[in-house]
Amino acid sequence: MSEQGPTVFNGRYELLRHIARGGMADVYLARDDLLDREVALKVLFPEFANDPNFVERFRREAQAAANLNHPNIVGIYDWGQERGTYYIVMEHVSGRSMSDVLRSTGPLSGDRAAEIASDVAAALATAHSAGLVHRDIKLGNILVSDEGAVKVADFGIATALVSGAEAGLTQHGSVMGTATYFSPEQAQGKTLDGRSDLYSLGVVLYEMLAGTPPFTAETPVGVAYKHVQERPASMADHGVQVAASLNAITMKLLAKNPINRYPTANDLRSDLRRYLAGAHGVPAGGAAVTPAANPATDQTAAVAPVPAAVAPAADPGATTAQPVTPGAAAPSVSVGADPNPAAYGQAAYYYEEQPSDSRWKTGALIGSLAVLIVVLGFLFASFLNVFGGSEGEAEETGDLIDVPSVEGLDIEDARAALANLGLNFTVEFEPNNDVSDNVVFAQNPPAGERVEAGTEVLLQVSSGVADTVPNVISENRESATSILQGLGYVVVEVTTANPQEAGTVIAQNPPSGSPLVPGETVEITVSSGPDVLPIPDLEGAELIAAINQLNSEGFSVSPNQITESSESIPEGRVIRTEPAAGNIAAVGSQVSIVVSSGTPTVAVPAITDLFSDTAVQTLRNAGLEPITVFEDVPAGSSSIGRVIAQSPAAFEEVEIGTVVTVTVGQPAPETTTTTTTTTAAPDDNVEE
Repeated sequence: MSEQGPTVFNGRYELLRHIARGGMADVYLARDDLLDREVALKVLFPEFANDPNFVERFRREAQAAANLNHPNIVGIYDWGQERGTYYIVMEHVSGRSMSDVLRSTGPLSGDRAAEIASDVAAALATAHSAGLVHRDIKLGNILVSDEGAVKVADFGIATALVSGAEAGLTQHGSVMGTATYFSPEQAQGKTLDGRSDLYSLGVVLYEMLAGTPPFTAETPVGVAYKHVQERPASMADHGVQVAASLNAITMKLLAKNPINRYPTANDLRSDLRRYLAGAHGVPAGGAAVTPAANPATDQTAAVAPVPAAVAPAADPGATTAQPVTPGAAAPSVSVGADPNPAAYGQAAYYYEEQPSDSRWKTGALIGSLAVLIVVLGFLFASFLNVFGGSEGEAEETGDLIDVPSVEGLDIEDARAALANLGLNFTVEFEPNNDVSDNVVFAQNPPAGERVEAGTEVLLQVSSGVADTVPNVISENRESATSILQGLGYVVVEVTTANPQEAGTVIAQNPPSGSPLVPGETVEITVSSGPDVLPIPDLEGAELIAAINQLNSEGFSVSPNQITESSESIPEGRVIRTEPAAGNIAAVGSQVSIVVSSGTPTVAVPAITDLFSDTAVQTLRNAGLEPITVFEDVPAGSSSIGRVIAQSPAAFEEVEIGTVVTVTVGQPAPETTTTTTTTTAAPDDNVEE
């Protein structure tokens, strides 16, 4: 509110009060005077509003998010530009964020956490089907209204799942979001899809159950590193007991490799609904999955013991989803240690045990008999085929002839076999690295097919070992060209920026070993050297903003963060980069960030009993500011001219430049003593 009156955006949105401040914008409670309702109005920070690329993405993403209509998504009503920045008008949810709820109540029950996660999954399913990845699912962006409704907010950094040249919403290599909830691929600046949001939801579910996120560290870079490299601690390590099925759901969400997570948010909702319907157990031999951190293979390991009083589990590599009805026996949980990606159409953990009654046994017996009949029929037909005719003659039924197998025969023998049966033939010669010259390696129609007399059979005959393209990758341009041209190939060269030395061949097409006759073209891709850019000046920047800028410009950030004290840079902000700002470096090269730990401190030297001038110089050498005061001491004392007290005390840690009071002894002033002499008056009574 200004002194001149209320602040109004677009002539209709009157700001009432400030309610939140995020990573990119301030949020205000406002009133829509046109529709007479309260709304939330988000206003971008100037540093983002002045970036035309960001604004363009923001505009398109706001429009896309406005089209999301779901009861679990905070509605987007309007957006625009005013007062030198951009704003979004959103539905105002009267309630609290889940981060506030957790701070006040502590960990949630398993059922309540599953209910909230299911509602968030419903919101994500709608967003993903519309082609949007949220990219910042966290407790702070999950709102619970006063009526208990769950809403997902802040699609402000959402990105399109598929972007064409016109869309331009995806910025490869950029890292945006909150480090605590990063997916491994998000921490590495890779392309994201809906499974990245599901990983973040897994972090949220873990935190709602355990009261703490799965990974914590002193710096955001350290947290991101753990998302990529480390496995989360079990719930038991936090003293939390949850149902095995809910633990399995959580750990599946936290798989390092996206292919090992749920393929869609709807698949996750199905498992959460099964849990809420009472499916809490796991089969014997099954386990709750805890992803194991193995960067080389990114596999997961089944580690949690399960009750023995359950039927044996199915193959852990497969899962079969069956409907679960409330009140029925709790279904078991089958968890794959390393699911087959091709089997992801069946994403759920849960399955029903098959009944073992007499009907099942009868069906199995009938099936076995049917298989036996088919096998016996096949053997009988084979017997007739082998022994039903004379050697060297084709079996004829009317005008039909069985095509003989001529694969592996010399071409002359193959021709004779076909001619003897009244079949015609044509020959195609092709290079073949596995079959000798003039030997048939394929035929059409195939052997055993019944055809009319005179039918033409195509014979594919080896012309010998094919000319193959040699490997010229890693050769220099001149050497590769000489090799290929020496074999009769036409060489076409393209260049591209690459970290390898300029002039080095980094790719070829066709690849090495491919059959290719002389006279054909081989394309080689030659490195023009790495793209280079100056390292940006990040002094004084917030750490996350610095990381984002380096990633957006194509550099990678070292996980080994350096901290130093600084008299001029506030704690938590960037002092400098290594290499330093302005240095030219290759795109993709690693940059270290040096972060301020605050004003440097020093231990106050012990100066008591030193002569005052020595004490003053000692303090100045330590970066401290001495002030001398004097205190009387007895005349002749050894403390005259020496330090008898100091403040702050010796060895106390203080900031550089702190004032130290030095108390020096000085002789007390002399005291003047007056002596009075009394003379007795003559006594008149004294006898002479």
